[in-house]
Amino acid sequence: MLNANRLLLRFYQQLQHYPATLGQRELALVLHLGRSQLQQLLAGQGATAISFEQYYRLLQASTEALGDTDFFLRLGYSYDITDLGVLAYAMLSAENLRKSWQLSLHADSALHHPLQVETVLEQNRVIIGLSGIEHLPGRRRALTEEWLFGTWKWLLQRLPALASAGDAQMTLAYSAPEYAHSYRQLFAGQIQFDADVSSLSFAAHWYEQPFNSFDAGVAELSRRQYQKIRRQLPSANDLVEQVRERLLLKPREGFPSLAQMAAEFSLPSHSFHRRLQKVGRSYRSLVNEVRMELAADYICNTHLPLQEISYLLGYQQPPSFYRSVKKHFAQTPQQLRGQK
Repeated sequence: MLNANRLLLRFYQQLQHYPATLGQRELALVLHLGRSQLQQLLAGQGATAISFEQYYRLLQASTEALGDTDFFLRLGYSYDITDLGVLAYAMLSAENLRKSWQLSLHADSALHHPLQVETVLEQNRVIIGLSGIEHLPGRRRALTEEWLFGTWKWLLQRLPALASAGDAQMTLAYSAPEYAHSYRQLFAGQIQFDADVSSLSFAAHWYEQPFNSFDAGVAELSRRQYQKIRRQLPSANDLVEQVRERLLLKPREGFPSLAQMAAEFSLPSHSFHRRLQKVGRSYRSLVNEVRMELAADYICNTHLPLQEISYLLGYQQPPSFYRSVKKHFAQTPQQLRGQK
């Protein structure tokens, strides 16, 4: 099955190297979407599949707490091409980088990366350019780092000689961060900050370089299996699940109003409300459900003071928070915390 569980595990493993960066509040938020999956993965048990769309939403939610560190470029470099499952075997078994890359581009709609990718052949160089989310420069830089260094690592796994060739180039459409030395540690090529576009490029002859792992039979079988999996993927998540995921990413920003959430789905408020009603839900009930889910998470899995948790979840007065918890769980916050 095509899912992001192995990437989620790498995210968690990489996070352990940045304990001082995250306060308990941010850590609870960052890990919330993946907590149950992580517990199962770390225990070696079968975990509920997390989609690539969910994974990249989790990355975007993490940028506020981790965006000033080299976390995202090191996260990308920690990826292994086999993390993509059957798609990886199709890519590794392809005849050359050009055909392998074509599979990568066809996979974009299934992988749901927030950035757009464009590949051009210009002046005997293959140039892979990135664009998107220009209105959120912090997120753009973090996701650019994750994509570029993840792609660089995957390229090296397919063509190891690229590391010593010295003809690869990386351009970044932002100024050099304080951790620019990390770029130079991980990338074996020229690096240019303050460029017009963010891109990764290399000499065109690498595009046609045969892979040592080329196997026409395996490539065809893997390609067919991947296409079969893609056809089975849902075209979009259930609306209720999408609303829940977006609410889980927003408590520190304040839960959005119905109109604001409807706008995120490009829907008028009445249409958004009606679609939820059709499945027996209301936006208010979803907000309360997510708020209580986060409340239980913060109470039981952090040492945050209860008063701070109440403010974090949008309550103006702590007593209102205590009453809501008691009504929902039939226990006070103190009793919930005592059960840890």
